[in-house]
Amino acid sequence: MVIYKILLFVAIICAVVGQLILKKGMGKREVSIRLKSVFRDVFRLYWDALIIVGLFFYCLSALLWLVALSKVDLSYGYPLVSVNYVLVALASKFIFKERISYKRWLSILVIVLGVVVLAIS
Repeated sequence: MVIYKILLFVAIICAVVGQLILKKGMGKREVSIRLKSVFRDVFRLYWDALIIVGLFFYCLSALLWLVALSKVDLSYGYPLVSVNYVLVALASKFIFKERISYKRWLSILVIVLGVVVLAIS
């Protein structure tokens, strides 16, 4: 059972890494998709090394989540996934130098407290 909880946390880390890489990849491009050329526009959008690597980590996260879900209670595992919000916010602050308001930090604290209560239950 412990291995599945570890897989759950690895899935969370992979999701966070995937999100950060996707943000980095999308940050350098302007997104405009026109209805008449949607396939060409989507192909151009996703044919970028950072986007592909980010999607890889995101897909790996989903696969690990499915494996962990086979043994971990959904009522335990799903709330733990909210740790993604905390880690992404912290990484955004330090990696992308984003400004995070007091209200957002307060919201993140509420999430952390909820995860702590869940983890000790």
